Amino acid sequence: MITRNVKYFEKPGRGNTEATIKAARAYLEQTNEIKVVVVASISGQTALKAKKELRAISIPVVCVTGSPSWQNFAEYKLPLIPAPTRIELEKAGVVIVDSVPSSLSDTIEFSFGRYGFHSLTWMFVETLLAIGGYGLKTAVECVLMATDGGYIPPFKEVVSIAGTDRGADTAIVARSTFSSMVFSNDQKKRFVVNEILAMPRNKVFHKSIDMDGWNIEEVK
Repeated sequence: MITRNVKYFEKPGRGNTEATIKAARAYLEQTNEIKVVVVASISGQTALKAKKELRAISIPVVCVTGSPSWQNFAEYKLPLIPAPTRIELEKAGVVIVDSVPSSLSDTIEFSFGRYGFHSLTWMFVETLLAIGGYGLKTAVECVLMATDGGYIPPFKEVVSIAGTDRGADTAIVARSTFSSMVFSNDQKKRFVVNEILAMPRNKVFHKSIDMDGWNIEEVK
């Protein structure tokens, strides 16, 4: 039997960033099996914070941000990671993933949402949201993106840190795999969330109201 201390936050959001990263560090200090940490970070700031916190452990950090398709979002301007932050990340040895589409949203089937069609991927995302909120969905998404792009090896346990909107409020231990193998018949290659290290107890959900403009309405 394994005993862990799991952090549950009353509210989701960036205010939990420090505690989430520390929860990941506490786990990493207990085990030597994890070889990489994946961090969802739109602007690169959360990835920088994670790298600084994990510096003593000397474990590689991979920063996953939005792909070029994010130019469809009215609230985002490319490049998402400003040049000064990118330079700082690169100097710190953080690998940046910014050109890999998400199999959970950057797809042809997802675009049919404007016509009211809810795909199986949509159902997968909604299930993740119901269990762990937007942070869990993003943590899973970033592991798949990093694996699909060849930035982390497949079929290995990794720690993934993500959040609701900005910052971090979720940390998980998961088995990496390719998007096409999430539900593989091979049990050793299938995607699995092995442990939850931190997540918000109360969730915030989002739904698309304008698939052409990619505007997002918050549903609480």
